[in-house]
Amino acid sequence: MKIWGPVSGIIGDLIMGLPMLNYYEKKYPGSYKYWVIQKKCSQCAPIFLNHPLIDRLKISDEWDEFGDYDKELIAECEIKTRPSANIGWKHSSPDWYNTVSCVKETAYMAGISDLKDILSEDEMKPKLYKWFDVGLPIVTSTYAKQANLGTVKYRNNIAIWPFAGSPGRSPTPEWWNLLIDNLIKRGYTVHHYGLPSDPILSELKGYRTFPELSYFDQVKAALASQLVIGTDSGAQWVMGAYSHPAINLMTNWLPNHTQNLLALEPVNDNGVTFLETGGCDNIHVGRVLKNILERVPL
Repeated sequence: MKIWGPVSGIIGDLIMGLPMLNYYEKKYPGSYKYWVIQKKCSQCAPIFLNHPLIDRLKISDEWDEFGDYDKELIAECEIKTRPSANIGWKHSSPDWYNTVSCVKETAYMAGISDLKDILSEDEMKPKLYKWFDVGLPIVTSTYAKQANLGTVKYRNNIAIWPFAGSPGRSPTPEWWNLLIDNLIKRGYTVHHYGLPSDPILSELKGYRTFPELSYFDQVKAALASQLVIGTDSGAQWVMGAYSHPAINLMTNWLPNHTQNLLALEPVNDNGVTFLETGGCDNIHVGRVLKNILERVPL
């Protein structure tokens, strides 16, 4: 049994789709599962290596559509989840987030309506598996691994993924500056991960950005931190799938989102979520700071 897995060009959607691997394995034990990533999102592919239920990672032939080789593989599969990257799927309703979670809605859009009936509560949680060392290990020889001296700089380090793509979804730079400067003055360092276009959030010495690092290297470095803080972004979903200690900053930024306000909350067994309606800037910096001081004592 071959299964053409969910197709996505968005990192968060790929993480939300991971429970479908458990679903297919329970329904079709021993099936061969393709995990399909659009080329425009291929920078995240390494995090899926070594997943026990992914038999093959497939990057689409074209930027955001299938090529001839993709179509050959699709034709060989008995189950075709999202047969096209761009058509054949719709949300269950325009305001689905008022009633269901991201994980359940992602499965529905892939053609699965009974995910919750088949999986246990734990199996519903997206999970990733580390096959790499966190931080940036120093290796001087192909044949011998030197001790990871680089992780010393991550002691008392707080990582942030401060911005998500959609307007109104993240705290403003001014909110971040207040939190970061408070942390640095108390003796923490703050490492800012994200896009090179992100604004600079502090002028203090303990704040660093890493525009030169690839997405995968940013993930590795963030996993070396004591705690990571961010919005309901793809990066925070990745951190949650690794169960890395985290603080999620959330608001109801979607249209008419009045119920089930944690629908977009990154699933994380070691995560804490602060949610305020009307914008993330309504989250009191003091409350977040207090949680950090309790969880990462100096």
